Amino acid sequence: MNAGMVRFLKYLALVFIAIGMAAGYAWWNYDAIVAAILHPQTSAASASDDSFSLVTADGHHFALSELDAAIASFPAADVQQKPLVLYVHGFGPEPDGDFGLYTMEELAKGAGADVIMFRWPSWISVREFPVLNAKAASERLVALLRQVAERREPGGTLAGRPLVIVAHSLAGEVLRHVGEADAALPTGLAARILFAVPETGLPGHRAWMEKLTFADEIFVFINKDDPALQVATTMFGEARLGRSLENLDGSAEPLAANADYIVLDPESWRHYFFVSGQRNEAIDEVFGEILRRGSAALSNRYLRREPAGNAYTVVGPGTEQPEG
Repeated sequence: MNAGMVRFLKYLALVFIAIGMAAGYAWWNYDAIVAAILHPQTSAASASDDSFSLVTADGHHFALSELDAAIASFPAADVQQKPLVLYVHGFGPEPDGDFGLYTMEELAKGAGADVIMFRWPSWISVREFPVLNAKAASERLVALLRQVAERREPGGTLAGRPLVIVAHSLAGEVLRHVGEADAALPTGLAARILFAVPETGLPGHRAWMEKLTFADEIFVFINKDDPALQVATTMFGEARLGRSLENLDGSAEPLAANADYIVLDPESWRHYFFVSGQRNEAIDEVFGEILRRGSAALSNRYLRREPAGNAYTVVGPGTEQPEG
């Protein structure tokens, strides 16, 4: 091998080492890198009517005013006994794309329910985090819930059907504004709300969550390893409700008295932990049972009650609580 080739191979090795070091830095500091690009929305909210819709798991879209048509699109068999899951999605450009529809199918199977997505403008650009759009979405969501309340009256198209709301990620910010608006929705409108790693601030959340009195039960699922919420923590400089029950200074945050908190431990980096293939056996069972049964599922073998009383940690498999 001549001297020129030796020099070339040395330079090539240095290039590969530099690339490896850069990749390693990006891996360990991805939250700071993304947060340097992504910033909270400051422009006017995108609140035109065509920015919002109802979506069924087969991909059909309906205007928010077409709730009856969306309900009528479901198979009629046993419809009076089936729950209705209202899925409020999080941040992203195509919430009703293939993965979003798959997520709805998973929720339908897990709850034995019909599922409708509340689609809102959750994407502006790779640089803007749509927090103002989330506030605008909360106003439309309240109007939709009032429609649902009317149809739950005796003789209505939703009479006798339990309503379950699944709010994923940035949908936590949407529901925060619903609580802060104190919209006076009727008590018992929703059987339960499941906050799946809510992307909203931890400090002070108790105040608005305790105003969500239209839900009989509230569950907050927390994943300390969630990478999306790690980015948000860096971006806002504040602990996120879906990632921790402690503030950044280590102080414990007061919990809402009307909620139960489920800490997903052990858990991985999966942001969609509630979708099949994205979770482990224990989380699969716990989320599915709470989705179907609510607080009756808190005695699950994989749940360990914490001293806080309304906080639980997912344990196992292999370390589950003894039965009996």
